Amino acid sequence: MSQVLLGFRNLALRIAVFVALAALLVWFLGGNLLPKPTRILQKDSEVGRAGEGLGSVRLVQVIHPLESLPSERQTWHIETNANGDWSPCEQQPVWIEVSEMRVIRDDSGFGVAWFAARAAGGTAWTVYSIGGYEACPKTQGTFPDRLEAERQLSRVKAGLALQQAGMAAAARDAVLRAGDAK
Repeated sequence: MSQVLLGFRNLALRIAVFVALAALLVWFLGGNLLPKPTRILQKDSEVGRAGEGLGSVRLVQVIHPLESLPSERQTWHIETNANGDWSPCEQQPVWIEVSEMRVIRDDSGFGVAWFAARAAGGTAWTVYSIGGYEACPKTQGTFPDRLEAERQLSRVKAGLALQQAGMAAAARDAVLRAGDAK
């Protein structure tokens, strides 16, 4: 064998040992070579009425590897469970911020889960609801910021209807200008 081929064999052996030791070190330190998104499951919420299609919904936070764009490193989606297995909603936007889910029951005991979310690339917050027979949440209203979306969720919890965007803006302006001199 020529000296050049022996040199290449020696180099290939050194590279293989280096890669194996690097992989072993990554594994030992608790990482992995090909990172996968981390899923953080939020609390399950029971919606619907017991005995009549009672189902569960939950929000799932997905933390993507560092190679992702900073604006999309953390996303959220909703999953439903009606027949024993969890399935994600296929027609929802990519959410980058989500409020806490609240289940509100009516007089008959039927529960509906309410939450607010902000989609990627936008600043407006949207209030959603999802009942026991639904696979995906329904849009109930869009508001300029999280404060207004949380205020609307509090209205729903108190048994009041959501305000239209114009009415909400007028009510907010009235509160902010309450101390102004006339």
